[in-house]
Amino acid sequence: MAVSVLMVSVVFLLSVSEGISQCPPSSGIYLMHDGNCYTNGSYFWDSSVNAANEAISCVLPGTSLTTGQWVRVADPDDPVDYANLSLYLAQGLPAAQEGWYKCCLPTDCSDPSTNIIFANIFRYAEIESFTVADLPSDMTVYPQEYKLNCTKIGFFQYDISMSIGNTALASYTACDDRVSNCPGTVLVINTNTIRYTVNITWDGMTVSSGSISQSTTGDQMYQCRVVDHPSGHANRIRNATIKVPATAPSSLTVVNKTITTITVSWTTLDSSDADGYVVNVSNFTDTVQTVQVEGSNYNIITLNGLRAITTYSITVRAYQQILGPASTISVFTHCQEEGIYLTHNGNCYLNGSYFWDSRVNSVTEAISCVLPGTRLTNSQWARAADPDHPVDCNSNSASDPFRCTYVTSPDATLKLYLVQGLLADQEGWYKCCLPTDCSDPNTNIIFANIFRYSEIESFAAADLPFDMKIYPQKYKLNCTKIGHWYYDISMSIGSTALASFTDCDDRYRSCHGTVLDSNTNTIRYTATITWDGLTVSSGSINQSATGDQIYQCRVVDHPDSIAHRIRIVTIKVPATAPSSLTEVNKTTTTITVSWTALDSSDADGYVVNVTSDTDTVQTVQVEGSSNNTITLNWLNMETTYSITVRAYQQLLGPASTISVQTLPVISLIDWTLVSSITQLNSTQYRIDCLTTTDINPSTDVYWLVNGVIKSNSMHSSIDVLTYNNTLMVYPDPLGVSVNVTCIAMIEGVNYSQSVILHAPSGPPNNVRGFILNFISMKVNWITSPETNGYVIEYATGGVTRNVVSTTSEDGIIITNLSPMSTYTISVYSYIDLPSVNSTVTVLRLDVPSPVTSLSVSNVSTTSITVNWTIPSSDNYVTYYTIFYTPSCSQLSSVNETVSVAPHQPPTTYSYTLLGLRSGMNYTITLRAGNVLGSFKLNTITIETTRMNLPSGWPSLIHILPVNSTANYVTWNEVNCSQHNGLITGYTVIISNSSITYNFTSTQRYIILNDLVFGTEYNFSVAAVNSVGRGPFSDPIAVEIGIVPGPVGSVSSIMDTTWAVISWSVPSYIPSDYPITYEMGYHVLLSDNCTMAERHGDWKLITNETLEFPSFPTVTITYTITSTPVITTTDGNIAVIAMSALGVMLIIITFSIVIIICLIIRAVLDL
Repeated sequence: MAVSVLMVSVVFLLSVSEGISQCPPSSGIYLMHDGNCYTNGSYFWDSSVNAANEAISCVLPGTSLTTGQWVRVADPDDPVDYANLSLYLAQGLPAAQEGWYKCCLPTDCSDPSTNIIFANIFRYAEIESFTVADLPSDMTVYPQEYKLNCTKIGFFQYDISMSIGNTALASYTACDDRVSNCPGTVLVINTNTIRYTVNITWDGMTVSSGSISQSTTGDQMYQCRVVDHPSGHANRIRNATIKVPATAPSSLTVVNKTITTITVSWTTLDSSDADGYVVNVSNFTDTVQTVQVEGSNYNIITLNGLRAITTYSITVRAYQQILGPASTISVFTHCQEEGIYLTHNGNCYLNGSYFWDSRVNSVTEAISCVLPGTRLTNSQWARAADPDHPVDCNSNSASDPFRCTYVTSPDATLKLYLVQGLLADQEGWYKCCLPTDCSDPNTNIIFANIFRYSEIESFAAADLPFDMKIYPQKYKLNCTKIGHWYYDISMSIGSTALASFTDCDDRYRSCHGTVLDSNTNTIRYTATITWDGLTVSSGSINQSATGDQIYQCRVVDHPDSIAHRIRIVTIKVPATAPSSLTEVNKTTTTITVSWTALDSSDADGYVVNVTSDTDTVQTVQVEGSSNNTITLNWLNMETTYSITVRAYQQLLGPASTISVQTLPVISLIDWTLVSSITQLNSTQYRIDCLTTTDINPSTDVYWLVNGVIKSNSMHSSIDVLTYNNTLMVYPDPLGVSVNVTCIAMIEGVNYSQSVILHAPSGPPNNVRGFILNFISMKVNWITSPETNGYVIEYATGGVTRNVVSTTSEDGIIITNLSPMSTYTISVYSYIDLPSVNSTVTVLRLDVPSPVTSLSVSNVSTTSITVNWTIPSSDNYVTYYTIFYTPSCSQLSSVNETVSVAPHQPPTTYSYTLLGLRSGMNYTITLRAGNVLGSFKLNTITIETTRMNLPSGWPSLIHILPVNSTANYVTWNEVNCSQHNGLITGYTVIISNSSITYNFTSTQRYIILNDLVFGTEYNFSVAAVNSVGRGPFSDPIAVEIGIVPGPVGSVSSIMDTTWAVISWSVPSYIPSDYPITYEMGYHVLLSDNCTMAERHGDWKLITNETLEFPSFPTVTITYTITSTPVITTTDGNIAVIAMSALGVMLIIITFSIVIIICLIIRAVLDL
């Protein structure tokens, strides 16, 4: 019946695979799904083949479809309906329909010639494969390792495990591929194809994976189990079997042996149980060789390359996919092929072997003396202590308790054994002589020691170093005890025990020896020795030693402690170090040293050790005591090495050490200042780099200057070992350090040394110039800690000069300058190279130019701020003098000096004048100066702010009659220091008991009309400014009457030495009024009295002294009735006056031309 759930598509994919790169087959039937090719036996999840575009295609390249078909393997007689190439599901796959399907092309499956391929279509999850990977191909590697790979495909939820028997090697539950919570490897994410791996180790008895172990025998059967998790419907199980022989090869036997070979055979296993065999040969714990014999029918092998008189453990295992269990035997190689030797119980013994009397007391335990290839004649055994009395093999007496047997051929053999106990005086050394007796000088002799109780079979040093370069040195002391099982044993050097065991009992293995032969209680005791050149140490025990090392092994037997056995072993060690270790020669990579050789009896050779820091560079063994020079090659250049030389015999002796440094490729780099540092960026420096002559300076040397490559064009030979390479450099730009690296290449490796020409990080700060005089100046700066000196550059008129100052100075005096010149000054600091220049300072050797833009600001009642500007930056100003003069003559002028720092000043200065008077005009003059002088500026006048009333009042109020009805009132100005601003007018108060008048005037007088004659009035005057009226003057009381007035008809008569002044009485004065005259005067050198000002106030001429500046002082005395006498310091003057007519005579006794201006007025004495 046709499978209803499967559909086919009549799609002919006969050659589609040719165009699909994933499908390389060009012949042979194959499967395709989702554009990928699949091989025979592939698995397909039902949910991935449930549409026409997800069909499984069966392809046979190069053929035409005829009657091809898909068939269920479980039901080959019921093919799928519509057998064609592409197969897919039309609905869900029932459990009964999942499984294997086969595709037949190009004909149906009944055709025996058709091509068939299989595919598994499954529900839920399935095991796509369960295989063993990485099985060993080399069976000699042991233990063996391989992998189990179980690949799950399909549904994303499942459990998976791998096991052997009941032991799970790996188990993962509730896996969900959507979240990757189990440690599998994703192979195909679309079909949830996940591989799980278990690593297996097999040691011949146990399978282990990580911490899990399982013993097993024979074939190893592993199981992979997958449980899907829609509802746990499908449990998938796959098994994998690894073929392993179940039994070991039997009847393992020695067929033959020589001194270097052993031949063994075994009973072969059936071919179904073995593919071959592996034979392993070991000596104690060391594997000597392993041989793989392929083929189950091979059962014999000869093992070559063995050592004579050595016991080997030989193991044989059969193998299939891996190794099976083992058969083992122990084999002793043959003694020797020629020369006399001993055997006992099937074992060979060398000359000097020991035999316990209790083990040679029967014919089957006889000691055999053998000489291969000879025939026995009259051989014998004899006591070594009594060679003239051979052993009597037939006496059976206490003195000869032995029996002998003989073998004549093919190898002469004489056997010796005891037939009764051995007495104390009979134990010891015996010798066997073959093939003739011991009297024959040509016979062959071998010795054996037959002893009672315990004996030291051997005491020897083992594993003495052959390679003397390994240090510290290690070796072993082996003391082998043989005989009775109860004893003490110790090994020592001097009085220091290195190992000591007491109450040893071999029956119970109570002491830590190695059993060599349990039959004879042959036990080897070992002490491991470390020798560091000064101290012998074994474990925690140490003993200093010099020279030969003498060790002792002591065995005390314990039946009754009858026998004390002592053996000595000496290890030859040089007692002294090689002397006079000296450096003979060295290059960049070699050092040659020599030393005084030791005597041949004290040294077999020398070991030279080379270290750098704590690392060993090389160690050389020099054989022969007379060799005392060595050249050490392949060293690093310019490296210090510690070279140690020790003599050696069996061990190394004490050391001699020297320290030597190889020559550098570059031994020196240095620089020299060629030109003066004052040349600044033209300063020249020479760099010298000394290199080895092992290189070509033209091709192997170059330079880096601040990272820029420069070729090496200048070089010369200094000596046979040294080249001098030279480079010239300049500081360009200034202020940048120059890093010069010399690079030399040798054997492909670059070596370099550098030198840095350091430049300061910046120039000196706060550079200042000071004028000392017209030809000298001082330049100062703030010193820098990172400098070796300074270069001062100063220029004028296109001429530049430089001077140098040392680091201890922060300034320098420069002389011989040009007066009236302007200098531009820069200061550079230098370490090796100069810095960039400082801020330029300009200084002019002249008095300062006049300041400009003189102005004022912040004018207040008591202060004015004066501002001015320096006309140019080259002015050198150290002070300013400010002169300010008030407009009031009663106040003095003031000058103030403003000192400034004597260096380039700011362009604008300000200074505030304090303590000024409000409303006062001030004339301000400013001078700029330095040490060379100063320059005057035009003045500026400014008035302080008018903020106050006048603080004073007018003085000297006078009332003068103008006529009979008018009076002229005058007063003097308020003291100018009390103006507090410009006086703009006056207020006059006139009052008496009945009236008060207020008058104002802008002048210092007022004309009053209509005052009553003979009436007394009070007069008071106050000054007024812009702020207001000041205080009134104290009132003066004046009675109105006739007031003084000018005289009339003034005339004069002048001579060179005298003058007569005449005037008439004013007409308005009654004739009966007494009159006093006042005269104002002024003396001029000019001739214009109208231009003269009155000198001083009005003066009463009586008893008045007149002062004429620069002229004689004149004193005038005047009365009406008498003649006044006028005296001067230089002569006399007479004045005559009359009541009706005034006459004054002035006599001047010195001859000069002067003009006397007189103003005369009459004053009534009321």
